[in-house]
Amino acid sequence: MIGSARPGGIPPRPPGGGEGRPEGVAGRAERALLDVAGVTMNFGGLCALSHVDLRVDDGEIRALIGPNGSGKTTLLNVITGVYRPVAGRIALGGRELTGLRPYQITPLGIARTFQNIQLFSDMTVLDNVRVGYHCRTRSELGGALFRPAWVRAEEREATEAGLAALEVVGLAARRDELARHLPYGQQRRLEVARAMVTQARLLLLDEPMAGMNPHEAAEMTRLIAKIRDQGKTILLIEHNMKVVMGLCDRVSVLDHGEKIAEGVPAEIQTDAKVIEAYLGTGLRAATRAPRAGGGALLALESVSAGYGNIRALHDVSLAVEEGEIVALIGANGAGKTSTLRAVSGLLPLASGRITFGRTPLHGLDPAAIVSAGVVHVPEGRRIFTELTVAENLAIGSYLHHRGKDAGRRLAEVLRRFPVLEGRARQPGGTLSGGEQQMLAIARGLMARPKLLLLDEPSMGLAPLMVQAVFDIIREINAEGTTILLVEQNAPMALGIASRGYVMESGRIVLHGAAAALERDEQVKRAYLGG
Repeated sequence: MIGSARPGGIPPRPPGGGEGRPEGVAGRAERALLDVAGVTMNFGGLCALSHVDLRVDDGEIRALIGPNGSGKTTLLNVITGVYRPVAGRIALGGRELTGLRPYQITPLGIARTFQNIQLFSDMTVLDNVRVGYHCRTRSELGGALFRPAWVRAEEREATEAGLAALEVVGLAARRDELARHLPYGQQRRLEVARAMVTQARLLLLDEPMAGMNPHEAAEMTRLIAKIRDQGKTILLIEHNMKVVMGLCDRVSVLDHGEKIAEGVPAEIQTDAKVIEAYLGTGLRAATRAPRAGGGALLALESVSAGYGNIRALHDVSLAVEEGEIVALIGANGAGKTSTLRAVSGLLPLASGRITFGRTPLHGLDPAAIVSAGVVHVPEGRRIFTELTVAENLAIGSYLHHRGKDAGRRLAEVLRRFPVLEGRARQPGGTLSGGEQQMLAIARGLMARPKLLLLDEPSMGLAPLMVQAVFDIIREINAEGTTILLVEQNAPMALGIASRGYVMESGRIVLHGAAAALERDEQVKRAYLGG
C-alpha cells in the first residue's frame, strides 16, 4: 500500500520519527507535547467525543482522520477552548489547558487554521498575518490611540514577524495585496502563516488542502513538511489520504466520537476497524436493484463547478438510467455532495451540461428543478426542528399539491413511514436521528420525484436504523423512483445499487457494475490512499 516514493515531493521523515520508531509507552509520554486524556464532549443528548485519549509527540506530524461526523473538528475545538469538555483533561507541555478560553490558550503555544477559510478579506496579506501576532503584544485601545514608543516598537516586531512567516509560506512578494485577491491555494497558505506568527509550538491544521487542485495540494504538502523541519509540531485533519499516509509520522482515527485506532500509516491502512469505519459493512445482504435499461434520465457531461476560488468538481461525467439506483461513493471531500448540489441547482456550473430527460438543468433555479421532478434530500437531514412532522411534510409538497391533493399525498407518505404517522403532531426536533432521516426522505417524496438525490442517508445512525432506511430506499425504487445515492457506507450502497461511480478529489476515477466495484481494490485505495 505504501511505496518508497513520497507524494508531492515530500521530504523524508527525520530520523527517529514515523515508521520503525522504537519506543515504549513511557518513552512516548516523556516526549508528548500535547496530552489529551479521557476527553468527553456532549451536545445535548449527542455524545460527540467519548473518553478520547491523544498524545502528540514534540516534533511530529500527527494525522487525525475519520469519516464525516466522527468528531475530528470537535476535538480541535475542545483543544483550543472553543468548547469546554464535560470530562477529561488537556495539557500542552505539562501545562493544564482544560477550561481556558481560546485567547488564553493561543499565547501558551497552540494556533490553528479552519476548515473554511477565515481571513480578513479586505485587509492586506501582511495585516492578516500581523493580526496573529496580537497575542504577543501588550497594547490595548489607549496604546492604539496614542501610540507611544513601546507600542510602535511592538508594531515593528509584528511586521518583522509577519514578513518572516510570509517568507516561509512563499507570500512575501504579495504582502501589500488584499487577501481576497489571492488565489485559493495562497489564501490557505496565508492562514498557515497567520497561525505560525503566533509563535505556536503546536499547529492544528483543519483540512488545509480542502478544495485544492493537485498542484496546490502538493505545494501545501511540501510547506507542512518544511514547517515540521523548522521545529514545529503539527496535528493535521485531512481527507486527502495519499497525503496523510505519505506525510504523517503517526495517524489517529476517530469514529462516532471514539478513538478506534492509532499507529503508523501502514498499520492504519490495513486496520480492520478503520476499513470498516470508512467503507462500512453491508449489514444483512441487500437485494441489488436490477439494471433498469430505461434510457438515460440524468446525464452530467464534463461538469466543472466550485465555490468561489475552490474548484470542487473537475470534468465530471455520469449517467443515471430511469428506474436505477446508482451509488456515488468516495472519501470525505471527494466531491460527492458537490455533485448533488450541482444537479439540484445549488452549485453553479463553471462548464459542462446537466440534462434531465430532454430538459437542461444547468442554469435553472432549484425551484424549477424540483418542479421538473428532481428532489434533493441533503446531508444532515435539514428538517425544520420546531415545526411538526406534518408541517415539515407539507413544506415538501408546496410546489405540487394544494388542498385535498396535499392531504391525500400526506396520507400516502405517512402510510409508508408508520413511525412518522403516529408522530404527525410532534416537533421534528424531538425525533431520534433515524426518525429525522426518515422525515427528510418522506419530505422529499411529498413532491412525487422522478429522481431522488439522497446524500448520506445512513450518517450517524445505529446499524439497525441504517438497515431500516436502506429497506425504505429499496422499496421507493421498486415503486418507480430513480435514485442517485451518495453514501459513506460503500458496501451498503453498492449492495443496493445496480451501478456505481467512485470519486476522488473532484473527479470520477472509477465506474462500473456495483458487484464489480465491491471487489475492486481501487475502491479501498480511494478511501484510504496508497
